[in-house]
Amino acid sequence: MKIVFLMGLGVAATCALVAPAMTQDSGVDPAELAQIVAQHPDWAVWLADPALAKLTLAGPKMPNSNWRADDIRRPQPPHVETGKACAAPPPGDADVLFDGHDLNKWTGDHFNEWTLKDGVVTTGARVYNFLRTKDSYGDAQIHVEFREPAQPHPPVNPQYHGNSGVFPMGLYEVQILDGANNQTYPDGMVGSIYSQSPPLVNAGRAPGVWQCYDIVFRSPHFSGNTVTQPARMTVMLNGVLVQDNTVLIGATIHGKVASYTPHAAELPLALQDHGNPDSHVSFRNIWVRRLSPG
Repeated sequence: MKIVFLMGLGVAATCALVAPAMTQDSGVDPAELAQIVAQHPDWAVWLADPALAKLTLAGPKMPNSNWRADDIRRPQPPHVETGKACAAPPPGDADVLFDGHDLNKWTGDHFNEWTLKDGVVTTGARVYNFLRTKDSYGDAQIHVEFREPAQPHPPVNPQYHGNSGVFPMGLYEVQILDGANNQTYPDGMVGSIYSQSPPLVNAGRAPGVWQCYDIVFRSPHFSGNTVTQPARMTVMLNGVLVQDNTVLIGATIHGKVASYTPHAAELPLALQDHGNPDSHVSFRNIWVRRLSPG
């Protein structure tokens, strides 16, 4: 993320302006904030917003973790190069959800916000909404190819850099975001299980280059109101393992600790339109294979 200092000020002057707002509105210790900005000056303008600072520095503690939800202090995963190849023809037993011709297998409350052109479907980036499959799935192998939009004038909030997501069962998000020169909280970056688990590495590619997710999703099991087997995900981003049979603590929720609510054994797969103008994310070559329960 490339952010200039407030009015061209240096780190010390920027912190002097940021800290009073933090003290008043966010509950974040101003001395800690000054240290963070000194170490990461690109975050200065972003953290000047008390709401954003509170979100990324003062969220609830995550279970069995030293970190808070959406904690920007968490160490950034190392970046790995993955080339530009991204092609996986659907296997013979796959349910092809989108091959560039039509969206007949999809629906949504704001269906007309999505644009189909030249074999690619792109978010409208105006209204927060989801494109959902007409069919439902439980345990599944999911392949999705996506492309981040160019960011000639990046927004201050790194979460607005091409934000989207793949949601198995419409509930459990694998994050889509610009992972090139865009440091955000690690459990909200590309390759993360959003607000739960950072990726093992940052395997994101630059905007404009096609990228591919291959996800093995194992659905949760319930007995009454009790989860007897939590959901699990193994995720490959651009051919690199970023989630290794990760256990989910619940359905995706922003800025809170996730939890489970019992639901059907199969539900639609969903793609997210984040609704902000810097998130015209495109998709192609989407397919799903049903798996035996595991």
